[in-house]
Amino acid sequence: MRSPAAVVLLLSLVPALAGGQDQPEQIPAIKRKPYTVGGFLETRPTVLWLDTGAALYQLRWHDSAGKHTTTQLNQQFLLDAALRRGAWSFNSRSVVDVDQAGDWSAHATSYEANLSFKPSPSFTLDLGKKRQTWGKGYVWNPVAFVDRPKNPDDPTLAQEGFLVLAADYIRSFDGPLQTVSVTPVLIPVYRHLNAAYGRTGRVNAAGKLYLLLYDTDIDLLFLAGGSRPSRVGFDLSRNITSNFEVHGELAFIHDRIRSTVDGQGQMSQTVGDATSYLLGLRYLTRSETTLILDYYHAGTGFTTAEMRDFFAFVGTAYDRYLASGDAARLTQAAKAAELGYGGINPMRDYAYLRVSQPDAFGVLYFTPAAYSVFNLADRSFSLTQEMMYKLFTNLELRSQVNLITGARGTEFGDKQGNVRVELRVRYYF
Repeated sequence: MRSPAAVVLLLSLVPALAGGQDQPEQIPAIKRKPYTVGGFLETRPTVLWLDTGAALYQLRWHDSAGKHTTTQLNQQFLLDAALRRGAWSFNSRSVVDVDQAGDWSAHATSYEANLSFKPSPSFTLDLGKKRQTWGKGYVWNPVAFVDRPKNPDDPTLAQEGFLVLAADYIRSFDGPLQTVSVTPVLIPVYRHLNAAYGRTGRVNAAGKLYLLLYDTDIDLLFLAGGSRPSRVGFDLSRNITSNFEVHGELAFIHDRIRSTVDGQGQMSQTVGDATSYLLGLRYLTRSETTLILDYYHAGTGFTTAEMRDFFAFVGTAYDRYLASGDAARLTQAAKAAELGYGGINPMRDYAYLRVSQPDAFGVLYFTPAAYSVFNLADRSFSLTQEMMYKLFTNLELRSQVNLITGARGTEFGDKQGNVRVELRVRYYF
């Protein structure tokens, strides 16, 4: 399916679904300020206790023998701004990061910057940098075809979007089918434009068809164009009761290239289809305790044997470095890590459990939580205890203690650290 044809096909679904229906009742316009400005300023010191026997420690810290801890101080300034005039608006989200991990560094990033045209409540056209936020999962979203992956340690963190041309058309109906919306998206990828998205010299097309059918949220999604392997997906969520919600996602990826390395450092590639899916639930107890449970299968991930081969290769490369000072094999292993071995949750089967309790122990605005990411294949895991307290209306304190556990040759057992402690102080304005 060619990209422009895919977009035309998606748009053509609108009149087919909406034909013969009455126009939706007009919603009275809400008078708003012509501009808004907000954001936050935060400081976040972190201490990581290193695991000197782990493969990723050997890869990252091989030239710093005996290093047992590393500290980092991050300062972040996030600014949200919007300017509106009639049907037009400009929305931006900019971030400045100042980091200290040995030396100081600073960089500014535009997370979002888009021009929006909304001539009616049912139609919106966007041009610029913007996230699409597709998917129902809390941590993982296999159908998030146009977004960057979330950080499992903080899934709600703001993320950088891609520059897109997107539209959204929505209609409402009486009957079992209550709402339909169509969202086509074009993602151009060139050397200096969305280069991180994938193969350059392509204009990719993606789209989402949303249905509210029998009180169930349903999305049908696709991606085509060549920068990434083409894929189609499906997700849904439904409230079984007022306090119990279930959700799921399913994605089929066509002709994905997999790169792997064996225990001797030999690289190989295979081409094949992959299927990823997620099943989850959210439950709110009578005491307002929130439980989130997700199971995630990543068909694009590495197997247990493939990860063990990579860790074995790092071990032999490190032994060679200690014996001769030759870091060539470690450099080769670092390149393999960039293929995904060193990424966040690079394997295939995971479970995520989060439990949180607002206003715990009768303390207003105090929310303790605990969550775990568990690798079901190698039985390694991370466990995090979190405490959040809103000291004042605009001032929020959060602490995290993260324990990383597993045997050698497992994902979490060969992470570079085994204990991470973080404190975040955030002031909103």
